Amino acid sequence: MKPVISKSVSTFKCTKSPVREIMDLANPQFFKQAGLDPAEVISFSGGWVNHEAPAQLREAYAGIIRDEKRFHFSGGYSPTIGMPECKSAIVDFEKHLFGAGMKLAPENIAVGCNSTQLTFNLMHIMLSPGDKLLLLDPSYCNYPSQVTALEGVKIIRFPVLDVANWCYVADEKIAEFTRFILAERPKLILLCAPDNPTSQVPSAAFVQAALAAAQEVGGFLVIDFAYKELVWGDSLPEYFSWGPTENFVSIHSNSKWCRGLGRRLGWVEGPVEIIEALEAVQGSSILCPDSLHQMALADYVKKGIETDSIKPYVAGTAKLYEAAAKRTVQAVNEFLKMPCLVPQGGLYTVVRTGQESSGFTRRILEKTGVIFVPGWGFGDTLKNAVRLSYGPLVHHLDKIEVAMKRVGDFLAK
Repeated sequence: MKPVISKSVSTFKCTKSPVREIMDLANPQFFKQAGLDPAEVISFSGGWVNHEAPAQLREAYAGIIRDEKRFHFSGGYSPTIGMPECKSAIVDFEKHLFGAGMKLAPENIAVGCNSTQLTFNLMHIMLSPGDKLLLLDPSYCNYPSQVTALEGVKIIRFPVLDVANWCYVADEKIAEFTRFILAERPKLILLCAPDNPTSQVPSAAFVQAALAAAQEVGGFLVIDFAYKELVWGDSLPEYFSWGPTENFVSIHSNSKWCRGLGRRLGWVEGPVEIIEALEAVQGSSILCPDSLHQMALADYVKKGIETDSIKPYVAGTAKLYEAAAKRTVQAVNEFLKMPCLVPQGGLYTVVRTGQESSGFTRRILEKTGVIFVPGWGFGDTLKNAVRLSYGPLVHHLDKIEVAMKRVGDFLAK
């Protein structure tokens, strides 16, 4: 008799995913079937950055590789939650960028393979059958799929997008948000700052209210800071400088700010109890994070702080994406004439199409060779909307206008 895989994984395989949907549409085989020239296709689907990694980071890798002993050492196992020198470097990096008074120490750091893996592990640590996970609507489409494997966990959502006026209204709903948390009593409140898919930065007042409510109901507030370094404006919210507490945990990555997407490395900043739990879980899942990436990051941060090169690099990178965001919004307004959100950081905007997102996305790709991400997977508020990522086009701003004109011309017909 043929054995069967678990019910939870079988359910997950059969569950429609916007990520898998767009990967199917972005398949060269689909281009061929649709009569599209792959060279002419312009994609706004990728949630990834395309700027250059720091030269000093590349030199850090090269230095390790040239050093026979250090390269040999990099092939050995790391401690389960990270090398001490890497955790110390992360503390120095955070304080260097976000405030020397930040209450953070190496014992509050757990290094993992990446932020996706760490988010998955945190969910298993924090959530039990019968618990609730609170997400905003819209919110990152991968969070619901990550919690699918947890039996008996219920996802609840709080809308922060005014669909009629197409504006982000989190600040207008702080009191309602607090009442919602106190009534529903979620065990885990998961936010993202800047947000994916809206690229809005929740205000300090909104996040402080979430933390106060989480403390009252005995829950966790977790912020995914994947795009933390890609924020524009003269000031950052106060919570960007918070250290961990028994109710507050944050998730971080080097994927976006230094273009380490394929050089996978992430970390969690949390209270010692959470860090110890991650050590136990990671010992049975990833065993340990990558040693070479940790060594290179530690070398880079040390030299970057000494030479004061990190702050200019991060600020310059943010300006690149701010320019791409402005160009995208301008092109949407000019050619699509559809409402979109103005990004405050990150890589995205969301556009109200007024049409069911999957069919709209497929039709636009087939007729124009432009790829959007259907909005339905991010929540009910984006069922008739699409997400656009300008991240991959940061050095090809002309393509943004070319793509929007193609789509606008098609829609005008």
